[in-house]
Amino acid sequence: MGDNASTNNALCRLIQKELKDTLGLTWEANHWRIRCLGHIINLIVQAFLFTGVVDLDNLESYDEQEGIGAFDMTEAIRVQFRLMGPLGQAHNIVVHIRGSAGRTEEFRTYAGRMIPMDNRTRWNSWYQMLIILLNLRPAVEKYCQNHEEELEEDILTSKDWKKLRTIKEFLAPFARATLAAEGDSTSLDSTLFMMDILIKHLQEENVSPSSLLYNLANSYIIG
Repeated sequence: MGDNASTNNALCRLIQKELKDTLGLTWEANHWRIRCLGHIINLIVQAFLFTGVVDLDNLESYDEQEGIGAFDMTEAIRVQFRLMGPLGQAHNIVVHIRGSAGRTEEFRTYAGRMIPMDNRTRWNSWYQMLIILLNLRPAVEKYCQNHEEELEEDILTSKDWKKLRTIKEFLAPFARATLAAEGDSTSLDSTLFMMDILIKHLQEENVSPSSLLYNLANSYIIG
């Protein structure tokens, strides 16, 4: 079992050759390896959030936006995230809060805690950010009022908050599936069942069967 990294593909091909040469066994690496379900789910969520909107590979240091002052986000990058709509605006707000010790402490006085930062490689990070953000809406709105000039383009309207709740609800089954896939008790049959549930969820949300999300979901089964 492994994720979709090219190094894992190469390793499986070497195993395939070794089994054939030394034991005379046939093992098709491209079709018989088991891929990490959590990794596949993460790719599906990224496809839903970013495909056709934001190219994360061109957003330098995106995965380094952790901690106070860790990332000086330029206006050009803020604009890129705004292409995602309210979700990108929420991202910009959270980054602004974490941009200095003073702003972080200010927000803590309103909310009593911080909002977790989204991250491309940490599974369910956008979902976790949305849960806390929505729960702390009064504190977020008060903070944005105090920094209205800097956050003018990112301030969330009532309509934006409603969209964020809708996105959170859409992402919830993927978060539950990720948790269910963790641990030693997970079996192949339960994993395939979870993939069926997620595909049905995409269908109910009117996601096109030809979309990248379906291709990623099916790749778990067909390699």
